[in-house]
Amino acid sequence: MGSSMSSKSMDEEDRMRRQNLEDELKKMQNSLKVTATSHYLSSRYYKNLDVKLQYASIITGALGTTGGVLSKLAWKLIVAKNPRFAPILATASATSLLFTVVVNIPHVPNSPGTLHQLHFRSGIECQYLEKQVQFFAKSDVWNSDMPWTTLASRYENLLKEKKEINGRVQTDEWAYRAALKKIENRENEKRQKEQELQTKTLRGQIG
Repeated sequence: MGSSMSSKSMDEEDRMRRQNLEDELKKMQNSLKVTATSHYLSSRYYKNLDVKLQYASIITGALGTTGGVLSKLAWKLIVAKNPRFAPILATASATSLLFTVVVNIPHVPNSPGTLHQLHFRSGIECQYLEKQVQFFAKSDVWNSDMPWTTLASRYENLLKEKKEINGRVQTDEWAYRAALKKIENRENEKRQKEQELQTKTLRGQIG
């Protein structure tokens, strides 16, 4: 009797641990979904900014080159007629060329092009990890053949992987808020469609 009660107590304890694990995995899955969406929003923002800077570099590069050529060909004439204009032209030319060079240097830390790639990769990694968490919660948490020590170890590994991904590039606060709003709107639209479908089905049954 005592052995039987002990077994039942162990079963209940194991059930509670698995329930808590499932709840934590759902929280992790939701967090990863929001984080992935925020990374994609940031990636799109920095990509658009990078494109704008590339266009600006083309224009300033052309102006800088033109200014440089003009200053070389007609330097004496410019100095004679407009002594103050010559150094301004030379400075603008040098600044334009420098801006063009800096914008087009690959893999510059914190440049829009680099941030676009970092956020995009992090978005993919978060999305992939989210699918792993979802599969783990559905397939193994309530598998009685899977011992608790194995479940706990896998959960710890998922936490470490999530921490590593989040450590590569921080989410932008504005993007995170926008991601929360986007997912909330998506869920509301989904619930509204389900309610409309239920209403139509009910009316069809009554009719």
